[in-house]
Amino acid sequence: MKRALQEVSDMATSLEASGMDRQQAGATLEAIANSIEKFAVTPERLRETVEESQQALYERIKEETDRQFEMVNQRFESVDRRLDDVLAELRAVSSKLFNLTLAMALGIAGVAGIWLMDQLF
Repeated sequence: MKRALQEVSDMATSLEASGMDRQQAGATLEAIANSIEKFAVTPERLRETVEESQQALYERIKEETDRQFEMVNQRFESVDRRLDDVLAELRAVSSKLFNLTLAMALGIAGVAGIWLMDQLF
């Protein structure tokens, strides 16, 4: 910014040296100074712009990350429901297998008991 002010000051000297009226040179330089002030990229303005840009980017990344995590959570909930169904089926099959084994054991015990009773009596 100091360099720009120095250049404006040098321009004032050269405008006056070229024969331009002092008031006209002053008005021209004032217009240039206003333009520099309005449109110049100062470190503060650059910092604000970068911070705004970073904040917007952070918000977009956060929204996308939240959306992705929500999708993953839904998938896990679906997998949990399926596992619960599989466990329920496994318990039912296990119960049926136990009942079948018990019935077979009782049947064998009954046949053995009848054979033993036949041998004794």
